[in-house]
Amino acid sequence: MPKIIDHAQRRHDIAVAACRAINRHGLDAVTLAQIAREAGSTTGMLAHYFDTKWDVILAALRLMHDRLEKRLSWRLESQTADLVELLSDALPIGDEQRAEAAAWLTFWGAALKHPEILEMTEQTHADWRSIIRRCLKIGCPAVQHWPRKLVDEIVSSIVVFMDGLSVKALTRPSMYTPKLQTDLLGNHISALLMWAEAQGSALPRQRREHPAGGKRMPRGGA
Repeated sequence: MPKIIDHAQRRHDIAVAACRAINRHGLDAVTLAQIAREAGSTTGMLAHYFDTKWDVILAALRLMHDRLEKRLSWRLESQTADLVELLSDALPIGDEQRAEAAAWLTFWGAALKHPEILEMTEQTHADWRSIIRRCLKIGCPAVQHWPRKLVDEIVSSIVVFMDGLSVKALTRPSMYTPKLQTDLLGNHISALLMWAEAQGSALPRQRREHPAGGKRMPRGGA
């Protein structure tokens, strides 16, 4: 009986292998042969799924994002974790997450030289912001009653903080341990939500007194 191949799983395995290869050799320097070696396969097998190296890299980035989105969506639907637990899954706290984060970091650096590739990530960035917004609505129900501009600022602050924390965790792993990453994320979100709750509750009064709106986020808030 012929062996049944799970093509979706095979593409996922190649994507994870591509992350490791990119982390090891760099985005521009990595070759299809190196990616195939990381996947325990051959370039011929990769050719069944991807035409060029950049196809593999872009597919890897999309699959990493889809994997995270599906994992978070499942946990959101089951409501088995709080806000910090949900978002910490996107930090480099495990081997696979570290490989993913390192691949993204390398990608952003190389994308500065390839604007056409950078444009392809616009939807991914928008999707990531939507995921964070969903996590906020589950973890902090009051968010649903706050002005969209306020929620957008919260989302932006979380995105920037997590990006910076990921870079530090990748470059200073002994200092920024998985536990410290989670603790720092929790502290940031707690302070951010306290600020936002004060803004949200004070907003109607401030609008009457100041037509331009409420106070701005403190300079250190992001």
